[in-house]
Order: sequence, then C-alpha cells, then structure tokens
Amino acid sequence: MKKILVIVIFTIALNLSAQYDLGLTVTPSQRTYNILYPANFNPDEPEMQPILFNISIIGQPPDNAVLYCRMQWENEEAEITLTPNTPGMWPAQLNSSLVINSNPPGFEVVQTFNDFLDGIDDILITSGRMPDGIYIFHIGIYESGHEGEEDYLLSNPETALIIIRSPISISLITPGNPIGLGVSVISSQNPNFIWFSNLNDYQLRLFEVEEMGGSAEEIEMQDPIFTEPNIQTTNFSYPASAPTLQFDKTYAWQISATVTSPNISSQTVYKSTLYLFKLSNTESDAISYQILINFINQLDIDGVDEAISLLETGYRLDNIIWNGYEIPVEKLIEILEEISSGVITPVSITIE
Repeated sequence: MKKILVIVIFTIALNLSAQYDLGLTVTPSQRTYNILYPANFNPDEPEMQPILFNISIIGQPPDNAVLYCRMQWENEEAEITLTPNTPGMWPAQLNSSLVINSNPPGFEVVQTFNDFLDGIDDILITSGRMPDGIYIFHIGIYESGHEGEEDYLLSNPETALIIIRSPISISLITPGNPIGLGVSVISSQNPNFIWFSNLNDYQLRLFEVEEMGGSAEEIEMQDPIFTEPNIQTTNFSYPASAPTLQFDKTYAWQISATVTSPNISSQTVYKSTLYLFKLSNTESDAISYQILINFINQLDIDGVDEAISLLETGYRLDNIIWNGYEIPVEKLIEILEEISSGVITPVSITIE
C-alpha cells in the first residue's frame, strides 16, 4: 500500500491599485507585535503609543479636505476624521499617534477611537493586553462631509495592518532529542539548527556535555562553547569559523528570545528546552523522521495525533505530498516558517 502524507493549504492574495491627484503613502504597511497594551490604542493616552505607522501626503489637499481613518478588528469598528485647524494647511508627514488621539495638536476631530476600547472591554480586563488579530486601518483623504464615500475620495486609499499575535513558545526541531529521550546521532560537523516560534532576535547557545547531558539546570549553568545572538530566522547553520564539533562528543543546544513591549515597559525571556546530539560517521534516516515528527507536532489541525502515533511506532512514508507536489522532508522547515508568519494556513493531514 502506497503511503502518502497530504497537507492541504489555503492561500489568499489581494492586489489593488488606483490613480489619484493627491498621493498618500503609509509606512510600514504591515507590522507585527507579540504584545500590545490597551494604552497603545487609547486616544486619551497618545503619549503611551508607539508609532504604529507613518502617513505621507504628496500634494496640498484643498480647504474642504479631511483625513478619514476607519479601523476594523473582527466585528469591532472605529472611525476618526481629522481636519486641520487652519483649512488647507496639511503637514506632509503625520503618524498614528495623531490618528489615534482624542485631541490631536493642530487638528479638529469629528469622532475618535474611544468607543473601540469600550467594545472590547471584557477582553482587555481578562487578558490585560490587546487581543490577537489583524487591526486594519483604512486611510484616505476625502471631501468634507463625505468621509468613506469612494466618489469623494481625493487621494489613493491606503491600508495599514497591525498584527498582534500571542508569543509561541520556542520548540526545537533538529538536530537532537529532548533530555530523557536519549542522544540523537548526526553526521555533519556543521549542522543546521532548526526551531519553531513566531518571535524575533533569537540567541543560540551550544554546550559540550557528558554522555547523557545531566539536567537542564546543570547544563544551563555551564559556559557555552558557542553563542550566536541576533538570529532573525528560525534556522541557523553552524559556521566553519565556530569551534569544531568533535565525533563521539555530546552537545546540547538551546534557543532563547526576548519579547519587549513597544513602550519598553516590560521584557519577557522565552527559552526552549535543550536538545542533545552527538556526531557519528554512521548515516541514519531517523534524522529525517525526527524532523517530520517535530514538524507535525507544531500543527494544530486534524490528523496530527494519528500521524505522530504512526511515525513513532515505525510507520515509514514513501513520499510527502504538499499542495499537490512531492517534496523532501527538509522542505517542511520552510513551510513551517510560512505557517508561523501566517502566509499559509494548513487544514488537515491525511495518511494513505
């Protein structure tokens, strides 16, 4: 019986363009945060807000022009309309703290975002932070009195996306096994370290340890033989300039990352478990299957438990089919990164 791993995905693409007399640009158009607090969206506390995005106006809007912004998050919505105190006198640059502001200097407001926080009050009280999701800011310059009406749009419409997602704990994938499952054997003196999370600015620490490694606390108290800070992706190739890994010696590695709130009021350090491995001249296909098991374990979709159970009991695959195409097991790491970033959404796993 042929054995096939099938993972089905959905992808969504959107591309809009138009031409207008006034130019409007928003930068960055997308920004992701792991932590944002209510004050970061509170119009009454603009001094507590980080700059979520900047707005540039190219050209001079007429006297009857207003800047209109509509924010959406799930079923909640908020609107604001800005009018300069001196008609027609618009600055070339604005930022999000003027838009999310009950009393922006130099502007009058028709409505503000205050009601938005009232709409998610229960969530804020429970969690103490802004809920996860995509906050969409629709921004444009309109004729006064016709805010949001496309026929009265004077500039190109712009969109800013603020993505808030809860930090995902760091899960190591390869090389190695967790403490307690034995030492995994690898064959390369320059292994590729791979892990899963949605954080940034990772640090890798590598330790030389005794055969079975000892406890995690004992290993972490040692001085690492190699440290690499400021890693921006979820994989790292051990460089030739680093200390040479010796055959038949056991090593432990760990990944950590620090999450800082936008107003730098707090920091939280996330650490992975430790994985153990040692070098050997003997090749083994167990390495690829451990990658596959660790990959599947990160997916919160139908079929995960069945797939892991079969693989751990010795089930072997003839091939892996992803979205209709056969792929090598190493390709799963790239796919996992796209899942972590929200580019693709897996639906289910099927084993035949």
